[in-house]
Amino acid sequence: MSGQTIIVVGAGAAALSLAAAMPPSYQVIVITKKSANDSNSTLAQGGIATSILAEDTSYSHIEDTLYAGCGHNHFDIVKGAITDGKRLVQELIKHHFPFDVDNDGNLELGKEGAHSINRILHAGGDATGRMLIQYLLKQLGEHVILKEYETAADLWVENGRCTGVWTKDSAGKTHLRKADHVVIAAGGCGHLFQINTNNRSVTSDGLSLAYRAGAELTDLEFVQFHPTLLISDGVSYGLVSEAVRGEGAVLINQNGQPVMEGVHPLKDLAPRDIVARVLHQKQTEGARLFLDIRNISNFESRFPTISSLCEKAGIPIEEGQIPVSPGMHFLMGGVSVNKWGETTVPNLYVIGESACTGFHGANRLASNSLLECLVFGRRAAERIQSKKNLPVVNKKLHNPEEVVFAVPESTLEDIQKKMTKFVSIVRTAPELLKMKNWLEQLPVQIINVKEITNEQLELSHVWQTAKLMTQSALLRTESRGGHYRSDFPVKEDAIWKGKQIIHSVDGIKIRKNEGIGDHAIVQA
Repeated sequence: MSGQTIIVVGAGAAALSLAAAMPPSYQVIVITKKSANDSNSTLAQGGIATSILAEDTSYSHIEDTLYAGCGHNHFDIVKGAITDGKRLVQELIKHHFPFDVDNDGNLELGKEGAHSINRILHAGGDATGRMLIQYLLKQLGEHVILKEYETAADLWVENGRCTGVWTKDSAGKTHLRKADHVVIAAGGCGHLFQINTNNRSVTSDGLSLAYRAGAELTDLEFVQFHPTLLISDGVSYGLVSEAVRGEGAVLINQNGQPVMEGVHPLKDLAPRDIVARVLHQKQTEGARLFLDIRNISNFESRFPTISSLCEKAGIPIEEGQIPVSPGMHFLMGGVSVNKWGETTVPNLYVIGESACTGFHGANRLASNSLLECLVFGRRAAERIQSKKNLPVVNKKLHNPEEVVFAVPESTLEDIQKKMTKFVSIVRTAPELLKMKNWLEQLPVQIINVKEITNEQLELSHVWQTAKLMTQSALLRTESRGGHYRSDFPVKEDAIWKGKQIIHSVDGIKIRKNEGIGDHAIVQA
């Protein structure tokens, strides 16, 4: 018996992948501030990418990932994650995970943006994420304790090691939960922006928690805006999966003209950053944008989730046009970690979208996110099991009144509006400076962990992350992947190749990562 306790913050695919891989000799406490069904993973309409067809290879998947990542991927991480991911997907198939199959029982493989071949496995049509979460929840043993509606407020660092989490339960009571290892898997930062695809619970908590504990954050300027959110009368109803375009849907304007024709060789299946910028430009010129789905037979059975979104929005599927607009989708950056999910703070791990591994580079390849969750969840579990149980020495008093937060005198809506206006798809120095100054000049009140509300906690986390993201976007004077500066519109390899902007409580620095930008692929 190890007797070790692991606390996992978050309940998405990365968190549950780790929890399911921990043996019964460990106590695993999974803490999530909403229910286990409230995560970005649950909302994932896309599938899991891996090479299945005889004519496909892991090397082709690697090349597509590197191409989408715009020269900012860590090559060894990409190669290892795709190799390990293929093995884990094969495990899912072996254990009868309900991937979609055709009438002959063969796996149905979809195609999405920047993929050179059909390699996307789906479940439930466009409900892969929800079905994966349900599957992983069933894999959890009795040694895994799920604490729903409990909020991780701050990390407890003792003698240089992360040894616990301050939490607040649904009644507002404060607890200090001690642990031998702490794992953050709390998602990204979608709610920094007004229009986004994220679950309402995803408010950059994981990034802020790790930053406060002394961990390094990086690549925060690389934000992926998904081209196709269902927008009706100014209201976002959710994501329209890229798989729809993979099945033959075409982006058109109000006159029925294709908008990606002549823009990129892959047209509607160009990398997401390219498509999102084209749609953004068309909208600034006054165009209204639609997905023409008339070429897709059996749309409602193939895409039941999207069909229900259309029904909710009052969009008649039979007319064959879905109104769309870009919106914030995914953060490529996050807490800087190694291949095991380890941070610069001992005993603190970060996995999933909260982490920056170098896998996604400057722009994530479609359907690589659930793959990442499976791989790095499993890896972190393996790493924890390899560690010796070091005793926790309690030298500090556990005084919750000493755990304090700076809460800006603003609202989440105000921050979202300004981030959407100044730090969105297209950025400029004057707008970024305006945002930076506004964020830094906001009056703040200092509130301790016992007194702070969940709403104030979220506001504090969002404010902190917005400041760091804006600073990164201002510093990187080039355009690469999800970071586009109209005043520096091209990629500047001579200046920025392999460079990362690193944030920590000690300040900001620019550091070259020798593993980034090495795109030589040697065939086995």
